[in-house]
Amino acid sequence: MQVNTEKELVRLRIALFIGALIVACFMVADFFLLPSALHQLYLYDRLLIQIPIILIAIVLSFWRHFSHYRAYIFTTLLVALTYSNYWVIWVCWQEYQFAFPYEGTILYAFYCVFALGIPFRFAITSAVIDVIGFIVVMWLAPAYGDRIPISLGFVAASLFTCSYAKYRLDRSLSLLKKTNDRLTKLSKFDPLSDLLNRRALRNQSENLLAYAKRHKVSLAVIMLDLDDFKAYNDHFGHQQGDEAIRQQSSILRGIFKRETDIIGRYGGEEFVVVLSDVNEEQLKQSCQKILLGWEETNLAHAPNAAHPFISCSIGAVITNTPGDASIDSLIGVADKALYKAKDKGKACYELAAL
Repeated sequence: MQVNTEKELVRLRIALFIGALIVACFMVADFFLLPSALHQLYLYDRLLIQIPIILIAIVLSFWRHFSHYRAYIFTTLLVALTYSNYWVIWVCWQEYQFAFPYEGTILYAFYCVFALGIPFRFAITSAVIDVIGFIVVMWLAPAYGDRIPISLGFVAASLFTCSYAKYRLDRSLSLLKKTNDRLTKLSKFDPLSDLLNRRALRNQSENLLAYAKRHKVSLAVIMLDLDDFKAYNDHFGHQQGDEAIRQQSSILRGIFKRETDIIGRYGGEEFVVVLSDVNEEQLKQSCQKILLGWEETNLAHAPNAAHPFISCSIGAVITNTPGDASIDSLIGVADKALYKAKDKGKACYELAAL
């Protein structure tokens, strides 16, 4: 995330620098348009007001709180550039009766909104402020004569079109992000239990194993499944079976709350929990808590089940030397321990020895 933020800041600084170059390029073109009497005023505005404003924004981009306030900073930049243009229009008309072009107002808006990424609500706010400013300038310095109404309409329509386009763009990007987030969740999480699916479970378990090896801490794997789940499904129906899966998920989430604890649905009614930095006694306590969770649930089982209430069997394994282990081997050992628990009568746990 930090890398992406840094890349975005670099992109914004480049965009600001390009904006300053665009202002400089327009200076060359405007010099051929302006009477020589206006050159000093024009240079003053561009070199001592507009370009310094852009440079201030570049300097502020190195501020550690810049990302939080950047919308305010860029909106202020846009309004400041626009009003400096209005000042030139006003002075040119008041002192020289020269109608300085207003099109820069529109260019500033489109560049700041789309190149610098001003959000919609800031874009519409700046559009209102800029239109009000243009009305005031035209009242104080009617530079465009009988073209004032159409000039005002063009400026207002352009600025509000820019804002509306930004609204549509922001909305599309928001919908795209939500869709991507949903797809990301579907690719990692089991929709029924809302736990990690088998692939994501394996990936995160490999990462936790690498952590355990690096820091030389223990790694434990718990494998469990619901006892006589087929009988439960056949008797109560698949909807109730789904509820039992969700209940098992809820029990596991209530027990394993550390950020490093990995819980996933391995397949069907099978679940896997991977833990780091635990000892054998803590592992036994965790297994007992899972069994207790089902005892407290007190959910009636099918008549032909081994126990009157639904339960689970658990196989667990722990290694204090994870450097010699792999996730597949540990799951394999936990799976064998699970079958031993089944053979012992179910509704119990079996801790495998390594």
